[in-house]
Parts: sequence; structure tokens; C-alpha cells
Amino acid sequence: MGIEIYGRVGLLRSVAVDIAHRGLGLGIQLTSTALDLAKQRGVGTLYLLTERSAGFFLRFGFKKISRAEVDPAVQISAEFTGACPDTAIVLQRDLPP
Repeated sequence: MGIEIYGRVGLLRSVAVDIAHRGLGLGIQLTSTALDLAKQRGVGTLYLLTERSAGFFLRFGFKKISRAEVDPAVQISAEFTGACPDTAIVLQRDLPP
């Protein structure tokens, strides 16, 4: 798991749990920690791309948006410009100050 920070916006990357350890709440812990870290670092809006896990992240207050709605600073990241396919779902969450 990691967060790329671009000023007041960020990109949540690579939240993954090994198959053998799924169902233990590790994904919830990782995501909660990432949200806390982003907030501590001054991120006001956090984005992510996913192909299969949108439902998981919706539980954390993320909402589906179009790629056009993503902050331009994040749109030029490696994730948006090639690492993730155009078919990936884009999610966004605003973080309270």
C-alpha cells in the first residue's frame, strides 16, 4: 500500500492482501491506515483506480467518478497515464481537515 501525494490531493495505490490472509480484516486495517496517513499529510482529496475492488472501497466513503473529474495533478501520474487500464474504475474520497 502506498500514497502518492500531489499537494492537497493524493492517489491511493496497491492496497492488497495475500489470498492466504484474506478475511482477517487486514484490508480494512491497511485502508484505514492509508486514510489516516493521507489526512496527516494534508491531503484533502484522495483518489484510487481499481478493476475489481470498488465495492470494498465504497464502504470507506469513496464514490465513483469519471476520469475527467480527477485533479489534473493526479491525471498525469504513472497510474493514470499507463499503469492502469482505461477500464479501471476511478474512486474519490474527500478527507475532512
